[in-house]
Amino acid sequence: MINKSQAARNIINEHANIVTVAKGILISYLITIPIFALFAYILTFVDFPEKYMSTAVIITTLLSMIIAGWTAAKNMKSRGWLNGAVIGVIYMGVLFLLSSLAFRNFSIDRHVAMMLIIGILSGSIGGILGVNLTSQPRIKTRK
Repeated sequence: MINKSQAARNIINEHANIVTVAKGILISYLITIPIFALFAYILTFVDFPEKYMSTAVIITTLLSMIIAGWTAAKNMKSRGWLNGAVIGVIYMGVLFLLSSLAFRNFSIDRHVAMMLIIGILSGSIGGILGVNLTSQPRIKTRK
């Protein structure tokens, strides 16, 4: 049986996770959009081989997902991988919807599946790093 204070803590923890996931998604797009804009600007002046475009998109996605997962999980004590994975799924879902609307193609193919897996894994890795590598306050003991 859960008492009222435990139920209140559970609600606050769920809310905190929603806030950290939303913060991570915002951070991921604040990283991705300027990089894509800079890349598009450079492409207007430089002849860049088209075969390297997907590599640039994947690298940008990896970096933004790892940083977003890290940022969202750095104040958590556990389950950073889960928050990072959720960030990756939502990020890729929004990206899929926007690109499908822009290109009027809502088909799910191998490329979409690969990007979803990349988003989930890199967000999870960022979450794991955020939980485990963020310095935790140490408790001083008296001798």
